[in-house]
Amino acid sequence: MILLRPDDNILWAMFRQGNNDALALIYSDHSKKLYLYGLKLTSNRTVIEDSIQDLFSDLVKNRKNLGDTDNIHFYLIKSFKRKLQRQLQKESRYDLNSKVEDFIFDITYSIDHELINKESADQRMSLLSKALNGLSPRQKEAVYLKISEELEYEQVAEIMEISIESCRNLISKAIKSMKDTLHPKAFGFAVILRKLFTSGQ
Repeated sequence: MILLRPDDNILWAMFRQGNNDALALIYSDHSKKLYLYGLKLTSNRTVIEDSIQDLFSDLVKNRKNLGDTDNIHFYLIKSFKRKLQRQLQKESRYDLNSKVEDFIFDITYSIDHELINKESADQRMSLLSKALNGLSPRQKEAVYLKISEELEYEQVAEIMEISIESCRNLISKAIKSMKDTLHPKAFGFAVILRKLFTSGQ
């Protein structure tokens, strides 16, 4: 008999009610994604790991007082980013008065071999690198959250603490910039864009 995975709202409710199997499933589903996102904000793996552990520890401690959610990943990534930034400030990686915009968002990328012909691999990798490096850190993060994490504009805006309109403009300009860089040698742009913002797979 195959057991269906519960929807996020049901799974979250189970966790809040003290179900440790629900906690284990949530951790299994999301801890790696949080870790990969953390690597784009800092290379300090210890701080990332500590922040993830602190996040889940706080969730368990306060779970009876947590609100409802129908998107666990959005809930976690939003909370994780805030916790990670506070931890980085404590570690003096950033000035305590630094703004959100000052946090550098770095992206490494991987591309499936079948997407690139051997004879043009170097040229296309160079184009992708150029397209990526042409984006600002904020553009990189916005596109990453929208494309790779598959979040809604409203959710991306909330995580980045900007207006929805600013979020849409940020992503629109980033994608246009990348398309302009890759054109006329764009090769499955939508697929490449998703692969571009995926690392550690």
